[in-house]
Amino acid sequence: MTEHFGENAEFLKPVARGGTFNRGEGIGMAIGAGAAPSGEWGNFHGEPVDPRSRIAEPVVMTFPYGILVNADGERFVDEASSTVDEIYEDVCRAIFAQPGNISYLIGDRRLPELPGFTRAVLSDQPPFRCDTLADLARVLDIDAPTLAATVDAYNAAVPDGEPGFDPAVADGLATTGVRPPKSNWARAVVEPPFVAYPVATAVCFTFGGIAVDNAARVLDGDGTPIDGLWAAGEMTGVYHRKYPGATSVLRSLVFGREAARNALGSADAVPSAVTGGGG
Repeated sequence: MTEHFGENAEFLKPVARGGTFNRGEGIGMAIGAGAAPSGEWGNFHGEPVDPRSRIAEPVVMTFPYGILVNADGERFVDEASSTVDEIYEDVCRAIFAQPGNISYLIGDRRLPELPGFTRAVLSDQPPFRCDTLADLARVLDIDAPTLAATVDAYNAAVPDGEPGFDPAVADGLATTGVRPPKSNWARAVVEPPFVAYPVATAVCFTFGGIAVDNAARVLDGDGTPIDGLWAAGEMTGVYHRKYPGATSVLRSLVFGREAARNALGSADAVPSAVTGGGG
């Protein structure tokens, strides 16, 4: 991952601990056997998680309702350019580009009171809570004056009265005159206690893999099937730029079945086929 994603891959952890053992040996063996690489090798499917947690997929999907700051206490992304299902991967890439692949979701007492908040935060760790932003900065080891200036600039850009706030839809409640902007759900961070969740990017699976055809046969550089070799799931490279939701397990089920059927039905089948799992 460091080779293809850059130095910050050192801080890129899998969404579940078992992923630590996925080191690409299957892809390497297939390429060694002549398989063509496919997909976007410099990209991956990421999720925003609480790095303190040890459970699988401790996602924090409530970032559009607060602000995200990096380890320097500065905002770096539009937290709410659209609904969370549309933007979380882009936001993950923005977090991944920050020092140490770490950010902090900052909000006030109203953030955890949002309807459905607990369904969108699956971490087993509670948020940090402090009566002042200065105390919160100390807990997070962020420069307090910088965090205060960031919050002040953001608050000044929030429309007076926060008209039309609606957490259930993209409400168009946007900031004015601050960069980066916040396009929806722009509410001031003013009412103590102030809360924070650490948010890091975790990798679900890489976009790069090996090329296959509709029968799950592995293809060489000329697009010719390699005799006796099939692949499915995360072994295969099919994604570019964006992961369409729910398609990872779906591709594993569909092409895993195709690979098994075609391998069993082939007179030239080898004792075992290259296969992969789902994200």
